[in-house]
Amino acid sequence: MAESERVKTPIHFTEDAVTYALHRSLGTDSRLLFKFHHNLTLQDKRSRSWYFYCAPEVDAIEVRGDGHVIAYELKGARRHHSGIPDYPAIYDAIGQAIAYLDLPWVYEGDTRKFNGGVFDEVYVVCARGDSTVDESELRILSTVPLGAMLALPDGRFVTIKPAPQNPIQDVRAKEFFLQHLDCMEKHTNVSRIFRRIASAGEEWFAANLVRSS
Repeated sequence: MAESERVKTPIHFTEDAVTYALHRSLGTDSRLLFKFHHNLTLQDKRSRSWYFYCAPEVDAIEVRGDGHVIAYELKGARRHHSGIPDYPAIYDAIGQAIAYLDLPWVYEGDTRKFNGGVFDEVYVVCARGDSTVDESELRILSTVPLGAMLALPDGRFVTIKPAPQNPIQDVRAKEFFLQHLDCMEKHTNVSRIFRRIASAGEEWFAANLVRSS
């Protein structure tokens, strides 16, 4: 069977592929946490009284060597019934990203410990076929305390709005988060979550390399 006959389903620049591209683009002094919802397990319940909790789930968290903490809301291309990739509008990502400003919550028992979020900055990141941005997207972005980037098919990221300082950050919450990074094993680049992300990303970049060669 010819190669063209075997490949029946187009490979699109999905959210997992965008996440993997972000992972590849970061400097060596940064670490990423993936798909962060909470860090609570049965063993944790027995050993400590507090836990982190996010609703919605945070797609990716970058912790830089200097202690700067950035959250990313990632949107990949969806598969249109025509087979053409359906790229997300930036405003599709804004609703969840706004919630990131006040995350993660730190609970001690039934009480929230801090009144504000951990992250210094929050970005929305949307997959795009090129770096074109609609004027309406820029107008909407100007009204919210978020940064925005485009993820391009070759793995590059284009910043279209630098993120401002999180206006509702609680520095105490950030310090607590940084002090307890060792309890995030299931969200690191050696986790089962990342293995799935890496598989999708490697598949995307392998296919993209073939198309561009």
